[in-house]
Amino acid sequence: MPPRSLLLLLGIFLPVCLVNAQDKTPVSFGKIKPEDFQKAPYKIDSSASAVVIADVGSTSFESGNDDFMQVYKVYQRIHILNKNGYDAANVSVYLHSNGTDDERMVNLKAVTYNLENGKVVQTKLESKSVFTEKLNKNDIVKKFTLPAVKEGSIIEYSYTINSEFPIYLRPWAFQSTSAPVLWSEYEVTVPEYFEYIFLSQGYHPFFIKDSENDRKTFSFRVPEDGGYGGNSGTRSSTVTVSPGITRHRWVMKDVPALKEENYVTTLSNHVSYIEFQLAAVRFPQAPVRQILGTWQKYTEELLKDEDYGADLSKNNGFLSDQVEALTKDAATPKEKAEKIYNYVRDNYTCTDYSSLYTSQPMKNVFSKRNGNVADINLLLTAMMRKAGLEAVPVVLSTRSHGKTYPIYPIRSKLNYTIVELRLDGKEYFMDATRPFLGFGKLHSSAYNGHARMVDAGATPVSFESDSLREAAVTGIFITPDEKGEMNGHYQRQLTYFESYDLRQRIREKGEEDYFKEVAKGFMTDIDLKNGKIGYLKDYSEQAVVEYDFKLNGTDEGGMLYLHPMFSESLRANPFKSAERTYPVEMPSVRDINYTLSFQVPDNYTIEEVPKSAIVKYNDGEGIFQYIVQQQGNLIQLRSRVRLSRALYAPEEYNSLRDFFDMVVKKQAEQIVLKKKS
Repeated sequence: MPPRSLLLLLGIFLPVCLVNAQDKTPVSFGKIKPEDFQKAPYKIDSSASAVVIADVGSTSFESGNDDFMQVYKVYQRIHILNKNGYDAANVSVYLHSNGTDDERMVNLKAVTYNLENGKVVQTKLESKSVFTEKLNKNDIVKKFTLPAVKEGSIIEYSYTINSEFPIYLRPWAFQSTSAPVLWSEYEVTVPEYFEYIFLSQGYHPFFIKDSENDRKTFSFRVPEDGGYGGNSGTRSSTVTVSPGITRHRWVMKDVPALKEENYVTTLSNHVSYIEFQLAAVRFPQAPVRQILGTWQKYTEELLKDEDYGADLSKNNGFLSDQVEALTKDAATPKEKAEKIYNYVRDNYTCTDYSSLYTSQPMKNVFSKRNGNVADINLLLTAMMRKAGLEAVPVVLSTRSHGKTYPIYPIRSKLNYTIVELRLDGKEYFMDATRPFLGFGKLHSSAYNGHARMVDAGATPVSFESDSLREAAVTGIFITPDEKGEMNGHYQRQLTYFESYDLRQRIREKGEEDYFKEVAKGFMTDIDLKNGKIGYLKDYSEQAVVEYDFKLNGTDEGGMLYLHPMFSESLRANPFKSAERTYPVEMPSVRDINYTLSFQVPDNYTIEEVPKSAIVKYNDGEGIFQYIVQQQGNLIQLRSRVRLSRALYAPEEYNSLRDFFDMVVKKQAEQIVLKKKS
């Protein structure tokens, strides 16, 4: 993946002085003219259902009662072009609470503008139309929908959030996944007491990126006996400080919507975005308070945390009987580990596949037989240790959750726990939350790069999709019987993750339903019989699907047209867009092999067969082989699509797309037979 895919700016909010921007925000609240309604279709995207005219935000630090208060302001104007853009009128604002202090949304203004008889008519949001929903003990959401929205409406709204949580500096997305943005602007003003690291990602360039220094006075009411930040007292006085401040401003213009395409882990990895992490607090006449620590410090804290690893250091005697029963007949340490793993996998149900912390004590998990991913895999760790095995939890981020930062332990970037086991010098990684994973296997969603063992050294590990090799082999054999009917046999060894998906499907719908769908997707009419699936219950192996069939070819005026790849052809190019600004992220490195042996009936002659072709990708990093041989009435075909990587930079997209275009076109070619007169 190219360096620009995730730009880690290790700049901190210290005094900087760059060129001051001359460009001002192009719109302001309430300034709507009739000609503003005449701008569709917009050049940036003529197919857009809505266009964000302006998205403007700012965060500043103000004087609170006895601490800094953050003031976060948002203003947005959107032109809704058709009914598919109505969702833009539904707004959710998320607020935080810690039980004593709540963030407060104030100064909400929301208006819909419509052009009627050449005049701008406005409809204001009523305060009673704002609804509050408590998500959990720490999170609240305010929801409202702008009124009188129809095709062509312009909506705008603004609000302010006053926050008593100065540590958390709100991030900003300059790009949307649903609509293009003509102007996106974020301004942050920070006192020198707070040292932030800021992290930026995306591919769209900044139109403006500048900073300027100033000084500002803040006043606080503080206890006389404690000084600033001391313990509360009955008497207080006013303390005034005048720190230096740095004002940062970022602007992007004409940002296209980032649209979902095939082979992407999650769009959130690639949206143009900036976020902030508090590194340290430096109040005058007080020790520096480090906020952002090392991975070693972080994993040390995780192991002590009552909501994560604290139970691992306990005796956990309630596990003894079960572990002893499972392992009493095991001949080797590996056999012990397999028995424990299989037991947890087959007897415990995962209720949440995205959770860093546990939801309940380990003893409850053991008895209730369910829990989130941390609950179950920490239980697996404890049971392995109870059996005398060397097991360690590993924290990571799944593909849909986004990337972690290898340098900094940012908790919000982690959402998953797996287990590392060392046996006889070998390392096994496992996950007991997935019902069809074999011992030492991980689900494909875990292959998302950097991860950390939760041990004293916070040992780094990496699960790259480039390291995950997946191969499939298919063979089809067709011969005519004494009646001239074409009978065949199909056999396919699936890739490991195809096997996982197949096992899940069979559990949900059964084998009979599965083979009915197989027959429908064969590209020509067949009668399918004797379907069976090998290694279905052996979760460590790749499943093998096979069946017999009769080919019901349709004779068209004495001619018979057959697709020699049948159900195994790539029927459409997975890369449809003419351009792509973010990487291609395949889940694994794949090697797909197919062979056909076709004995043509004696009452037909061969009119046409596809020609052989070999196409190389990027000087041997991939290959497409399509080899056809004909000996009398026997046609033999071999197709192979192999790539040596799973990840491709945006600049490689066009060549990759062209490569798959050739695959699709070649695999669509037909065998043409002519009936003898």
